[in-house]
Amino acid sequence: MLKKAILNNWETDILGYAQEISLLDYTAYPAWTVKLDDSYGVAIPYNGREEINESFANARIRSTEIKVLAGDIKRVILLTTDSVDIKMPFAFLCEALVDPGENGIYRILIEASPVMWWKEWKELLGNKNIDERIYDVLGELCVLKYVVERGEESEWNGPDGATYDIETSERFIEVKSSINREKREVTISSQFQLFSNGKPLVLVLCRFEPTVMSGVSIDSIISEFGTIGYNTVLLNQKLENKGFEVGMSARKKKFILHEMLLYIIDENFPNLTPASFVGGVMPSGITKINYTVDLSGLTPISLL
Repeated sequence: MLKKAILNNWETDILGYAQEISLLDYTAYPAWTVKLDDSYGVAIPYNGREEINESFANARIRSTEIKVLAGDIKRVILLTTDSVDIKMPFAFLCEALVDPGENGIYRILIEASPVMWWKEWKELLGNKNIDERIYDVLGELCVLKYVVERGEESEWNGPDGATYDIETSERFIEVKSSINREKREVTISSQFQLFSNGKPLVLVLCRFEPTVMSGVSIDSIISEFGTIGYNTVLLNQKLENKGFEVGMSARKKKFILHEMLLYIIDENFPNLTPASFVGGVMPSGITKINYTVDLSGLTPISLL
């Protein structure tokens, strides 16, 4: 019945306003359907302090404010999609959010931990979580902060798809991160990624350990950038382009940074260059090469 009520509401929703779901009008657990410029969905009241901002596939859940038809502003958990082709299956997910359960037990559980509710649905739907390699982004930010604090004019290019993750006035920096504490190996994602072009090139390996209580997170290091006067607005824009929007739980995940090791890319560093191929070009029919470099035989410079 709730699913049918949600589908019916979507047909009559007014753009920019939330419409009450009639089946819940006279209960202590109201809910609304919502139609926005580029999406539609449902909302339930939210009094928690935690900011929510999660997404996967075509669905998104966040804490925000909405305007109901009566004109009141409500703080809510808002679940939306921008796809008009999945109304029926999306309605099932919306029903799971708005259904209060017996004596409101479902609402109590959702408000206590909305992110956990979301993660359970992602697991059920087979979502591949971007959190798994969040330390890659964190490593680039740690190295960027290191060079900024030492007075180097620096630009974070990793989210822009540039060849090198960081460019300073003096050099290019390629950053690799790992949570493997036994091996010093890095994967190079293109054949000439470690080929210097116009400036000296270095590689920095960050070795992390996932943790819960202590350590550094994306949110914490962005805050540190703010204290040293770096443009955090630009950093957050680039993080959003990578899929890490403000409020996402992934940005709060903590890691201990055990090592930050700098390797100079010179003639002694094992890498591919144009000189590795006959005539300076790859064999006919080969368009891209990924390879793994063992760093254990090299002497790095510790940046910690």
